[in-house]
Amino acid sequence: RTGSVSSGVIHPTWIPFGSTAAHRRRPRFALDVYDSSWSSRLSHPSYSPGELLNVEASVSTEPRLPLRVFVDECVATPSTAGWPQYRVIGDNG
Repeated sequence: RTGSVSSGVIHPTWIPFGSTAAHRRRPRFALDVYDSSWSSRLSHPSYSPGELLNVEASVSTEPRLPLRVFVDECVATPSTAGWPQYRVIGDNG
């Protein structure tokens, strides 16, 4: 025999996301609309059905974590009443 065998507990080198995120602040999600050149964010955008819409979805955490955002569905409404709704993103993105 040239080596040794240990029955000690194996400790993973990774930390599950759920356990690290539980004690930190909640992620902040944002949905921003940009002009046609993606050079500036629009604070009060106005669109008609069928127009091209440049939308950026983002998430920020503290401390910073490498996360990706996937948008399954997004609707637009002309008022805070929520009706009528116009589908901007559908069918799981």
